[in-house]
Amino acid sequence: MSLPDFAVEVLNGTAITLASGAVTYGVAKIVAPVRSIMSRATAAEQDAVIAVLDDPNATPEELAARVRPLLEAHLAAYPAAVSECKALTVNGPTTYNQTNSGNGVFLNGDNHGGLTITHNGPAA
Repeated sequence: MSLPDFAVEVLNGTAITLASGAVTYGVAKIVAPVRSIMSRATAAEQDAVIAVLDDPNATPEELAARVRPLLEAHLAAYPAAVSECKALTVNGPTTYNQTNSGNGVFLNGDNHGGLTITHNGPAA
């Protein structure tokens, strides 16, 4: 079965978004997005996509080419999944890195880690 043109565009964007995230942040950071966009798939199908993206020596282009057939099969089996893939492609993975330096209340003077911003969420 051939995918409609718009689905192919979303597929390509999803493949490169996941591949870039895996290369930039490591495969652990793309597990949640994969499980989210492939919520209709089995755990084994989700794990197969994650395994393909778990190659720290590959370029984003190589990983995108490897993961594309798996995502294409998923979209062919579950056409409604294009909306989840589109949301990931448009919004991108929500990962922020923060580095603080100088004097202040930081462990060893530096804070290396993640920052999650929840828009319209409760104030802490």
